[in-house]
Amino acid sequence: MKVITVTPAGRKHYLEILAEYLLNNRRYISEHHFWLNTSVKDDIAYIEMLAAKHPDFFKINRKEMLKKSVNSIWQYYRDYVDDDTIYIKFDDDICFFEKDAVKNLIEHRINNPKPLFVFGNIVNNAVCSHFFQKEGIVPMQWGKVGYECLDINGWQNPKFAGKIHRKFINDIKSDNLNRWKIDHVIMNDFRRFSIGVMCWFGRDLKGLPELNSGFDETIDCRTGAWRFIHSDESFLSQDLPQRLNRPNMICGDALFGHFAFYIQRDYLEDCTVLLEEYKAIALGENGFSVKVFRMILGIVKRLTGNISINVKSLYYKLRSIVRMFLEKNYPDTYKFLRRLINERKFSDR
Repeated sequence: MKVITVTPAGRKHYLEILAEYLLNNRRYISEHHFWLNTSVKDDIAYIEMLAAKHPDFFKINRKEMLKKSVNSIWQYYRDYVDDDTIYIKFDDDICFFEKDAVKNLIEHRINNPKPLFVFGNIVNNAVCSHFFQKEGIVPMQWGKVGYECLDINGWQNPKFAGKIHRKFINDIKSDNLNRWKIDHVIMNDFRRFSIGVMCWFGRDLKGLPELNSGFDETIDCRTGAWRFIHSDESFLSQDLPQRLNRPNMICGDALFGHFAFYIQRDYLEDCTVLLEEYKAIALGENGFSVKVFRMILGIVKRLTGNISINVKSLYYKLRSIVRMFLEKNYPDTYKFLRRLINERKFSDR
């Protein structure tokens, strides 16, 4: 079957990472479609550049941006219902693909037609973090993660996300990723799931009334209560599988990394260097952070003398002339270093 991947797009600083992984998986993917969902000119220009550079692979699907973001995204699904096509949605901030993740996800989808959707095994996804904790990968000392999509630690806590990313990156660099692969999970209780990586057969959404009429109130079979469907996520991960009695499934050996939920974003982007490290990994530059740090140390040593220096002492020296010099002459390096220090300061809290 033909495989088309899609992304509601998007933010350039995330897409720079995602695009690398998509291009590396062209042997499995026929085309990748960007669902244009931004008015930021720099982001649009980057998406258009990708489509111009790889016209046979990257395509842009443009529709009117509606007042409600959920409606803007939902309108795209009606174009992705071909009988002979498998679709995979990647959010723009999917920041890591294990080398066989796409292949494993496609094969699992083909071999398991009953689940309505097959999800990836996603690092920084609360439900997956629950299973990582049960396997002993995520320590209880970081906070217990419940079996809930919007869990207070697994979804809401940005410092928890920082710790799980740091642990995951360390395992990427040490080639120790098999420990993150879990048993496949059939979600028989129709729980909500964050749909950052989601795979479906086009035929399964064909003729769906909501594709044209939008969402309405529904009864949640878990609680018996009426509720309004407010997003494609809740509808596709909970309500539609309930209606059709087709529980979704997590493919445990399709391993991906997801950078940040909106509630985590400020901390992860402004107070850590994790995104830079994921970008370096995507570009095949595993030593990126070390090289940059050595460059910074070289600048400091030229200013302060050839002294031995560690992260803590560097922090204090940045308070005076070194800080001013870096901020004035190397603003990007200065920002990177402050975030590196902040990440180290908070990593043990």
